[in-house]
Amino acid sequence: MNQISCACVFHVDDDEDDRFLLQQVFRQYSPACEIKPLANGEELLEALATAPVLPSLILLDLNMPIMGGFEVLRSIRQEPRYDSIPVVVLTTSDQLTDRQMASELKADGFIPKPPTLKQLNQIVLELRQNWLEGKCAAITQPLHTPPTDIPAKSISVK
Repeated sequence: MNQISCACVFHVDDDEDDRFLLQQVFRQYSPACEIKPLANGEELLEALATAPVLPSLILLDLNMPIMGGFEVLRSIRQEPRYDSIPVVVLTTSDQLTDRQMASELKADGFIPKPPTLKQLNQIVLELRQNWLEGKCAAITQPLHTPPTDIPAKSISVK
């Protein structure tokens, strides 16, 4: 696992393609926001426990092996040290019951994974504006500039 000195966003998702795509979009449009990709909830809890600086945001998938998103969200919210970290669920689910459970477990947001890269670009811009502005190093691209130069490619959906 790569050690990032000051990760801005911990992205937890068991799908390697989804981790790669999100990392590429952040690199392109929010290069100052470093991403720490993690494959499951256990990796997240270990990364939080050993991080020299806590992340500014956690993006959390729900359906993962070893420790699923709801279980890890419950663990995070039981630890007072992590109270100030926003957790946004980013998942393939659009089920009302999943939204309700995420809300009950005090997730700060719930976003179904988008079917297109253009929509993922927009989500990253909104995440940056809502959760990361002023928390990562200087943002180099204005928030209102729409992303245009990432190759069009569908996002893998589980």
